[in-house]
Amino acid sequence: MNYGVLVVLENCDTKELNIKLSRLEKARAVAESYVGTAYPGYDLLILKDGCLASRSFSGHAEIVPKVRPLREDSMFDVASLTKVLVTSLVYSRLVEEGLLSLRQKVVELAPEFGKTPAGSNYVKERVALWMLLSHTSGLPAWLPLYKTCKTRDEVFEVALKSFPSYEPGRDVLYSDINYIVLTYLAEKVTGERIDKLFDKLIAKPLNLKRSAFNPLEKGYSRDDVVATEVVEWRGGTVVGVVHDENALAMGGISGHAGLFTTTVETAVIVREIICAYRRDCDSLVSRPTATSMLSPWACGEGCYGLGWQVSEPSKGLSPLTDYRYTLIAGHTGFTGTSILMVPQESLAVVFYTNRVHPTRANEQIRHVRVLLHNVVLSSIN
Repeated sequence: MNYGVLVVLENCDTKELNIKLSRLEKARAVAESYVGTAYPGYDLLILKDGCLASRSFSGHAEIVPKVRPLREDSMFDVASLTKVLVTSLVYSRLVEEGLLSLRQKVVELAPEFGKTPAGSNYVKERVALWMLLSHTSGLPAWLPLYKTCKTRDEVFEVALKSFPSYEPGRDVLYSDINYIVLTYLAEKVTGERIDKLFDKLIAKPLNLKRSAFNPLEKGYSRDDVVATEVVEWRGGTVVGVVHDENALAMGGISGHAGLFTTTVETAVIVREIICAYRRDCDSLVSRPTATSMLSPWACGEGCYGLGWQVSEPSKGLSPLTDYRYTLIAGHTGFTGTSILMVPQESLAVVFYTNRVHPTRANEQIRHVRVLLHNVVLSSIN
């Protein structure tokens, strides 16, 4: 089924691009060469100057228990890309509308955050919203909430009361718990669930048609969705239901994981962020928002902006490429998805795979991403 790619993302006039098309073809060849070893299938989209410079997809959406080819409009469980495609943008919009300040302390919005199972914790009282967004809050990276929590409210309660692992602002620790707390706060402030906020603030303004939480409950079929892992305790191959266990315990709706979408609709969102950053538009977010989102707010082994991992020459090497630019922003998802942006070149790479199908043990994607991104970035004239 073709859902109108050219309606939402126009093809580039290649004669106008400041890019070597032969290198883009090489990127396609790199992605293709790892089908069947690093992942069953891939979907690669390269965005340049706001239009579609290159698109290729190949392989299978599922190989166990049945074999299904990847389609042009296949929806991927993007896992942690939910953090930047949903939560970071939701907070940016709430700030623009005057509903929140990123410097607000979490305890101002949720006094229970200052507690732990052992009682009040003065350290947590210093945590501000921006610290959650940039992974410097001190909260733990992950907790097996799905093993003990039976409801979404229980997940929120345990996450809110989790013990800090270091003093806020002292270091960077990538944390799903940060974004579960952010989910709770956004919903408390607005009175709307995070999936509804995504629909209202992002999907509807951009006319996205294949981006949703819990797609099987929204009228999509299993054939619309790329398979993730084969998990025996979940009945076999996971398709159309969130892969992340803690998000599953939250009914599939969280700001840390849960979004299903396509490469094309991801590129539409990314295009708007780059466009705003370059002062060319403000239909989704303003330039101050885009600049703040992609600026380093906290640095440790790596640096984070508001959700995005950002790399500058003085801040070390990006985990996604060997090259250095004034700014490289990106993020990855556990299921095999990734986004890389070079805003000053108006370039983005959306590379989606199902590398956890049939097993999460295959981690070749880390190597493939760097190879692929190097080829794409070397195409810039």
